Amino acid sequence: MASSERTDEATQTAAASDAQTAAPAAAAPQPEAGTGFPRQRPSRPETTEAARIDAFRCICLMNARYHSTREAFLDTVHRWLMFGIIIFGASSVIDFSHPWVKVASGALAAIFGALDLVFDLSNRARAHALMKRRYFELLADVTEGHKDVTGGYACMHRISADEEPAYHALISASWNAAQEMVYGSNAEKYEIGWFKTVCKNLLRFEGSEFTLAKADR
Repeated sequence: MASSERTDEATQTAAASDAQTAAPAAAAPQPEAGTGFPRQRPSRPETTEAARIDAFRCICLMNARYHSTREAFLDTVHRWLMFGIIIFGASSVIDFSHPWVKVASGALAAIFGALDLVFDLSNRARAHALMKRRYFELLADVTEGHKDVTGGYACMHRISADEEPAYHALISASWNAAQEMVYGSNAEKYEIGWFKTVCKNLLRFEGSEFTLAKADR
């Protein structure tokens, strides 16, 4: 997933917050829409350590939700394929079945088995479960004070080395959910069309296709 590039931008957000504290009269730059998550939140300038932790929480929750969603999707597809293999495999050996039914059932059982084997759905789901756990553990370490925010971002970069290529629509949806959890009504969200929402677990899209929705001020 592209959490590394999102993490870079979150780090820049925290750095920009410190700069705002030193020079509060400076105009806050606008978010760079379409190049990742916003580097700046003009509506809620982050000038305290608590706000820096909130920004870190948002990134961790986004990543955890991303992996949780991927785990659920892959595991569900895997289970349905296993169900199909059992049902069609059994019907292909029943004596009273029509010959063409037995052939079709055997072919479908073989196709479903090949799909599950080639895409390695079960193991990929377990990998996402592990990644989800790592992000929650990292968030717990920072929340409990075992790591500071800077150290947390460093650990997040290391975790990102194990990420698979990103599904950017799912990243954006996970970011929106994390924003709501952390900032509530002040959440800043990405615009995701219905097609991208439906295909968020199937197509990767490009990160530049997603822009921040205009929030009511």
